[in-house]
Amino acid sequence: MHIDIEKLSLEELLELNRRVVRRIDYLHGLKTRAHLDRFEPGDKVSFQSDGHAVQGVVVRVNSKTLSIRTKDTHWNIHPRFVTKLPEAGGEAPPVIGEVESRRDLRE
Repeated sequence: MHIDIEKLSLEELLELNRRVVRRIDYLHGLKTRAHLDRFEPGDKVSFQSDGHAVQGVVVRVNSKTLSIRTKDTHWNIHPRFVTKLPEAGGEAPPVIGEVESRRDLRE
């Protein structure tokens, strides 16, 4: 689709701008939702603050952020900056190379 913006009036350009911004916001919302869907309350997580790793527990999944309780305080952080930690006592997810090695051993 090609739009010659040189021929658009000011009102048409403003409407086009509103539609573009709405579309960008919608796409960002989809991406944020996909990040949020990876987490649920009770998940142990880690994130960086002032160059230091901070660990906590997800208390709530909000519409745009995760509410995280740490030992000292409470944080609301965008899920893009949060890493889910493996469950204590559980085995960490295998690395791709390990999966391939295990498959070779079974065959």
